[in-house]
Amino acid sequence: MTLEEAIAEISRRVSAACPEAVVRITRASPEEASIRAYAPAGVEATIKEATQDYTIQLLTGEGLDVQVLVYDIATSLPPEE
Repeated sequence: MTLEEAIAEISRRVSAACPEAVVRITRASPEEASIRAYAPAGVEATIKEATQDYTIQLLTGEGLDVQVLVYDIATSLPPEE
């Protein structure tokens, strides 16, 4: 699996958990990225539940380190793309 495929799947999972979430991606290397999800405070746990097991599988099975960070969109506005 490529990093881009992993990012696409995690982004899909975030959107499924919270359609109004705003996603920003930072690639650190060909094997490492962070995905920042800006969403209402009440859905943080839902997003984490939707992505946590998958990110662990990526790290242990594929050697891809993709972190998902969730921010309250009311207090932390997403940066411009």
